[in-house]
Amino acid sequence: MRLVEDGITTRGVVDKSAQTPELSSTHAPIGHEGVWHSKHPPMQLPAYIQNIRNALMRAGHGEQEAHALAVAAVERWAKGNLKWGPKRKVTPEVQAASRRAVAEWEQLRRDHP
Repeated sequence: MRLVEDGITTRGVVDKSAQTPELSSTHAPIGHEGVWHSKHPPMQLPAYIQNIRNALMRAGHGEQEAHALAVAAVERWAKGNLKWGPKRKVTPEVQAASRRAVAEWEQLRRDHP
């Protein structure tokens, strides 16, 4: 299976849902500075967003673009929207992980304007 969304090619989307529990709970930071260059302690993006961002960077996107795409994707998935047509649905695992990531991301933004 091969799908294209926002210029991102995704293969085996259904198979990736099995990886959701690990991707949504295991942090994968890049660099030594946290979000907004926080240092004491360095704040991290939600694990799910980090892992999606890193995958987008491996696919050739720059860090800022990958960050924006990852946040936008998780926000869509939290609503159950894949943006690939009416018959494509977000799996319950992906939707739940996305909702948790969005809530964590919004809390970070509220706490650190």
